[in-house]
Amino acid sequence: MRWLIPLLIAVPAAAEAADRYADAKAIMSGQCSSCHRIPGVSGAVGDIGPSLKGFARRPTLAGKLANDPANRVRWLMHPQQLLPGSAMPDLGLSEDQARKIADYLATLDQE
Repeated sequence: MRWLIPLLIAVPAAAEAADRYADAKAIMSGQCSSCHRIPGVSGAVGDIGPSLKGFARRPTLAGKLANDPANRVRWLMHPQQLLPGSAMPDLGLSEDQARKIADYLATLDQE
């Protein structure tokens, strides 16, 4: 029975480590979830902005920028600079945070 306790402690840590997008999901849960529906992100049921389901298959961001890795990071960091007046606010994301989110968004290819 003693061996069970370390096993029970290790299982949640191993499961979390297995999700390479855990940081992105945590950031998105706090920063993006009130406006967007985001597959795989707990509580992301907003309807102000578009659903991000199938995001990776979209050819453009905000109808203006090519949906490529560099533009995803730029858009996440500076949406008002790239498209003034957009409903997407500047969230104050660091480049590291924006990259993590951009990497996760690239996995959302299912419609």
